[in-house]
Amino acid sequence: MTSDMYDADESVAAIKPDGSLTQTAKDILRICEPPATEEDIARGLVRHFSQVQPMVRDMLHLGLLEDAEGRLALTTLAREKLSV
Repeated sequence: MTSDMYDADESVAAIKPDGSLTQTAKDILRICEPPATEEDIARGLVRHFSQVQPMVRDMLHLGLLEDAEGRLALTTLAREKLSV
């Protein structure tokens, strides 16, 4: 049941139960190439900044994004996930 909730709401989960990225996570990673700020991500997704913050936090904890001089950059893991 919990996994169904994550599939239905991509605004929080970055990785699906099968290990693949959600569409929202892919969009965020594409925006972060080159490295971007949370404001850049919010503009790129056309979402309010407050909606972007939890998604970015999630992706930082999962090792998909890292801080690069005050901007968010892709990690090696993120590049691997995007190329699948």
